[in-house]
Amino acid sequence: MVSSPHAAVAHAPRGSCVRRGSHLLFALLASVICVYPAAAAETKPPGFGIPFPDLSFEQALSKEDRDYLGVSPNKPFTFQNIRGDLILVELLSVYCVNCLRQAPIVNGLYSSIEKDKAFKGRVKIFGIAAGNNLREVDRFKKELNLAYPILSDARFAAHTAVGSPRTPFSIWVRKERGGAGVVVSTHLGVMDSPEAAAKEARAVLQYDIALIKRQKGAVYKGDGLVPPLPEEKLLAKAKQGMEASGGHVLQIRKLSLKDGDWVYAGKVAFGNVQKDLFSKLASRRAVCDICHDTFFIYTFDTEGKVVEIVPLQLTKNDNLDWTEEDIQKLRARTLGRSMLSPFSFDPSVDSISGATITSALIFEALDKGKEIYLKLKNEKYIR
Repeated sequence: MVSSPHAAVAHAPRGSCVRRGSHLLFALLASVICVYPAAAAETKPPGFGIPFPDLSFEQALSKEDRDYLGVSPNKPFTFQNIRGDLILVELLSVYCVNCLRQAPIVNGLYSSIEKDKAFKGRVKIFGIAAGNNLREVDRFKKELNLAYPILSDARFAAHTAVGSPRTPFSIWVRKERGGAGVVVSTHLGVMDSPEAAAKEARAVLQYDIALIKRQKGAVYKGDGLVPPLPEEKLLAKAKQGMEASGGHVLQIRKLSLKDGDWVYAGKVAFGNVQKDLFSKLASRRAVCDICHDTFFIYTFDTEGKVVEIVPLQLTKNDNLDWTEEDIQKLRARTLGRSMLSPFSFDPSVDSISGATITSALIFEALDKGKEIYLKLKNEKYIR
């Protein structure tokens, strides 16, 4: 039996799941997606000098965290409100194995900064937990005894704003007058050590930010997601979704929307009644740096109700595909729900065992289904 979270993380082989431990967090790690090591290699290094987005956070912080970040109590705050000359923003997921490896390193860096007179007050650290709610974040911090603030990003808003990076993803941001930030360094994957991170902090603090040429684009730029099936098979899967309720597709076509997005539109016969149904390919980059990307097709009607989920690439721990039982559980939690209402993810009831991150990504995609529906409505495909 592993006696501490840090020990469990240290001995977990790359590309595997942590399976046991004496703490509650590691019971949760039974729901980590297992991984393949090659995924991180596809990432393109982000550009130096990209302005950091002014992320907004609404959660209540402890007095200790508020004082550390320098933000006011009882109201939302933004990145620009955080005080300091250099901010380390740590993108993570509590179910990401490499994020668990990274956590004690960042914690060690935080401790060394707070003891260094040249750093304390000038260099700040905070984490952003992509897809994780407050309960998950609190559990993560307590189990690993982490001292630095970690903010919940349950709906992936901050994660998306910086380019949907794989995690752990570390962003060093220099603050300008007025509070705006510019990216001066990034790191994908686990840092070498607290000492190496501190050395990097000293280096980037020496930059004259007035001389940094500003770049355009997202902080993180990964390769485009390529569906696991060719177009003709995607069309067949879309048709499968439309006929899942017992109808027969009379006509199906691919609609190109004005903003470059697209969706399949079908005319489906249910006996003597014809209905318009729509199928959308959902592609989501994996959250963790060594995880599988997620692909599925969801079908919905003219009222915005989800009528079918067709998996294309859904994986869980040990690099296994979802079982039919897993897919049926997902359908039980999603079919019949309206995309016009929030598709909130509750890991205690919505998570598929061994695939918490994938489950969260699916709900995130369905939550954004309202945008697709409104595009179809605005372009008169839905009346």
